[in-house]
Amino acid sequence: MGKGQSRQKYALITGASSGIGYSLAREFSKRGYKVLACSPAEVIHLQDDLVAKYGVISIPVDITNAEDLQKLKKRVLEETSGYLDVLYNNAGIAFGSSCIEMEESKLNKLFQVNVLGHINATRQLAPYVINAKGSIVYTSSVAARVPLAWTSVYSATKAAIDAYAQTLHGEMAPFGVKVHSVITGGVQTAIAGSQDLAQLAQENEGSIYNVDGALECLIATSRMAIDSHCSPDAYAKDLVAKVTKKSNKFNLYGGYMSYLLHFISRFFPLWLVEFLIQRFFKQHIVLKNVAKMVKARDLQKKKIFE
Repeated sequence: MGKGQSRQKYALITGASSGIGYSLAREFSKRGYKVLACSPAEVIHLQDDLVAKYGVISIPVDITNAEDLQKLKKRVLEETSGYLDVLYNNAGIAFGSSCIEMEESKLNKLFQVNVLGHINATRQLAPYVINAKGSIVYTSSVAARVPLAWTSVYSATKAAIDAYAQTLHGEMAPFGVKVHSVITGGVQTAIAGSQDLAQLAQENEGSIYNVDGALECLIATSRMAIDSHCSPDAYAKDLVAKVTKKSNKFNLYGGYMSYLLHFISRFFPLWLVEFLIQRFFKQHIVLKNVAKMVKARDLQKKKIFE
């Protein structure tokens, strides 16, 4: 590199095949970054337009697979000479369920992708971020802050990665590396809004919360992202600007109602937070009807044993 020449900057984004990740890849590219866009092999073709229009380097990676992450580390070294300015851990999945009814396979998958995958990706690639004195970013969620209806396990994964990042923030500071956890509100993506009415109804049939109002509550929850009026492009433009400014703030906020819900969770008592959230998502109707059902059942048992 000649005198006066600046080094090419690199950003690696996981979950880049759609939604927020796709828009992040495009926005970083527009800002002059060479983007390494990572997604599982079965959806990597969805990044073809990013390759054609922005020169993105498209890499098939399953972040839950140790061998894939080791290969990714070698590929990043080859492409960047060991300097990664932004590691954006964005990949994520979501399944809805009550706290005690999540299928074990889905529960494990949520933690493998949303938590362990990001931690292991960070373990592999952090040395390159240190070389660049760059930034490590995680897509967390307002679900880590407030008790959103039927998202307990997903919420737990987002709270877990936020907590991991908080400690990482201090550990990376001596190396000049910034760490951010993005508290994400509603964004118009398919992560929580792809289920149709028939699917939601079928999944609710065997639930202990299968009472009047349950389906309406599930629909209200699943449509939060779709009805947010915040596009992935608008979200990405906002967040990329914040990350590239090298802000010292640990938590960044983006998407519909992100800071408001964060504020409510920090300064309102839990009973009031529950009251507000349960009414917004029509969950209070379900809980009230479940309580009636339980009371009626208890009365019936009492009559039998009298």
